[in-house]
Amino acid sequence: MLKRIPKSDISIRPFKVYKEWSFNETNSSGSSVFIYSASVGNVVNDYDTAFVENPNTNETISYYPYSIYGQLRAQFYNGNEDNPFMRFGSKTNSYNTDNSNKERFLGSAAKVISIPQIKMGEQIKKGSVSLIDGTTIYLDDKYSNLVLSGSNHRIGNVFYSQGLIVITSGSNSMLTSSWDLSYKSTETIYEHEYLIIVDESEFNVSTNPSSYILVGKETASFTDSDGKTFMVVENPGVKYIRKKSVLENGSILDFRYGSSINSSISGGFEHIDLSGSVDTTGSFLTPFITTIGLYDDNCDLIAVAKLPKPIKSEPDIPINFIIRFDT
Repeated sequence: MLKRIPKSDISIRPFKVYKEWSFNETNSSGSSVFIYSASVGNVVNDYDTAFVENPNTNETISYYPYSIYGQLRAQFYNGNEDNPFMRFGSKTNSYNTDNSNKERFLGSAAKVISIPQIKMGEQIKKGSVSLIDGTTIYLDDKYSNLVLSGSNHRIGNVFYSQGLIVITSGSNSMLTSSWDLSYKSTETIYEHEYLIIVDESEFNVSTNPSSYILVGKETASFTDSDGKTFMVVENPGVKYIRKKSVLENGSILDFRYGSSINSSISGGFEHIDLSGSVDTTGSFLTPFITTIGLYDDNCDLIAVAKLPKPIKSEPDIPINFIIRFDT
């Protein structure tokens, strides 16, 4: 028994959830949070390599600081910081040409804290970054700036969607010994809500084959080209619930159960109220709803809802169910 749910009875609401992460100089590399140096380079050491250690794989990762610097300048510090259509990352609406206090300024060197996607989700939550270098605290101002706590002095930037924290001011003397980094990752969860309306005439018939009688079913034999004979259904017939019914033309259909002891006694689906008053735990011919399955357009089962207790599907009142789950 299937029923299509109208779109008006389906609600999908997104909401953000956050998880807090913390790293320091002792556990960062083990979590694939690496610190890379970036520098302008010169004719002599443009292609000198630097190294970071990955204790999970006992691997030394080598890279070119000059290449890191070039990537930073090309993507984030390319002069398009004040162009909302071409810049990467967030920025306030202010414009400042003073390099010492500019929101985006890249000198000759920088340090980059790279956070893997698995530890930032969709992005780093704005305003959640806290970096403690020794005893000095730097905070994220929600506009992609990393500033000294209690002041507006900028030391770098946070690029939330890319998982990058870039230190551009005094980077050579920072993160050289003890430091702590904390932030929150972001993930979108969708709350699905389905209103299931079971009308009086729906889902109130027992699936027990003894609860109904089949009338008018016709079958015939069919022999194929290989000489094999099969039985085919020419007329599926009509299933009637075992009760006494009066049709519109006045005809009476009586398919009630008969008593094997007294032939004058019979009972059917119309006696549900009497049966319920005598046997409150029995379902008579009315089924109890214990489980609701949700199917897609291909009739593939995608979710199952278990009711805390069985609910009787009454033949005279509708029943509403609300199913909620998150994805």
